Amino acid sequence: MKKLDDLVAAFNRGSLDVPDGFLTPNTTFSLNGRPYESLLGGSADDPLIRLLARGSAGYRTAAKALHYALQQPALTVESISNADAAGLSLAKLRVEGRLRGSDAPFDAQWLLKIVCRKDALVSADVVCPDGDLQKITAARRQP
Repeated sequence: MKKLDDLVAAFNRGSLDVPDGFLTPNTTFSLNGRPYESLLGGSADDPLIRLLARGSAGYRTAAKALHYALQQPALTVESISNADAAGLSLAKLRVEGRLRGSDAPFDAQWLLKIVCRKDALVSADVVCPDGDLQKITAARRQP
């Protein structure tokens, strides 16, 4: 999936660039099945929350938070399944870096559930252990 590879390459360069046409204003994101809108403390019915949580803005907010928590993060797509009839693909991700504030290494495997249609990302759900989220949250609190 070329556009996903391009997005990962940009992330690894520290760039928040998004491949043209890959994310739409309606692209949704979730973390362990929890919609990004709810993580921001709002509802998908709220236009401002929707604007911040979806599409390029939603991706950039999450990517910037991960860049901040992990010094020089590296994201690798280790494998990806072919899309099923509904357009769902599963990707195994490796996330590496050094945790801000402690300089402790971070090395984790996460699952990415994505639905694409016509080379555009419809939805993305990152599935990862709560312990990884706790480490990232603690690192984000560091100056």
